[in-house]
Amino acid sequence: MLSDVTTKRTADSVREDIFQYLSGQNTALEFPKAITKPGQGGKFDTYGNVMHHPGNTFVCHVDQKSDFFVSLCALQDGLKRSALASNYTFLPQHSFHMTIFCGISGSPLGVDGWPKGMPLSANLDQITQQFDTKISAWEKFNKVLMQPSGMSMPGTVRMIPATDIDARILREARHQLQDLTGLYRNDIDTYEFHISLGYLKQWYNDDEAAAAIAEADSLFYSHLSAYRDLEFGPIEFCKFQNMHYFEIIRVLGNASLKMNNWRASVEN
Repeated sequence: MLSDVTTKRTADSVREDIFQYLSGQNTALEFPKAITKPGQGGKFDTYGNVMHHPGNTFVCHVDQKSDFFVSLCALQDGLKRSALASNYTFLPQHSFHMTIFCGISGSPLGVDGWPKGMPLSANLDQITQQFDTKISAWEKFNKVLMQPSGMSMPGTVRMIPATDIDARILREARHQLQDLTGLYRNDIDTYEFHISLGYLKQWYNDDEAAAAIAEADSLFYSHLSAYRDLEFGPIEFCKFQNMHYFEIIRVLGNASLKMNNWRASVEN
């Protein structure tokens, strides 16, 4: 649920943070960060239309043949039917994924950091090619077990590692990708894994924010709360032009590696 806690913060403080974000408190922005007018760098315009926002990233797509994918779709469908759905722009279901490590992106490119040692004149294709070359010999991470722990926002499912082993593997994978890409960010050890179902496009008032939180909690309990030990992986290096489609360039590691052999190797 939205009040679940995966850090040392209390449930009440987490809920208050979410409430303040949804209602636009503590910000001078007219719209949420991802929402701008055309040409101002956002992912969506103020009407919720997807905009050009190119980049590359390292993700695990949700298996579209899985029961979990069906449940994610059902949860999103429930959000779409809710009375407060007009404040969100929803993502196509085929795009559902969990990000492992953010690459470079933006319009202009590099709004979320620039690769160390990369010339400022480099374009996205050149950066993508360099990343692809550096990760071509990747052998470590293949698959990991995750579970949904609640909704970090009404349109965002929080995902946590199923075991300490999985947490360690994810941490090591992120550090290795950081070194390979040269993208160093402050959230390297604190990044919250998630699956986005949609983006908030306009602020709620206080009553609406509280109702949106309650609705998302209810839908999570109905559709996702029973899932444990969901297999994600291997990591996919993708490029994109917008938030609606992520084209796989390379699958990292040995995709045919047996899960039991892989887990045994990391336990040693």
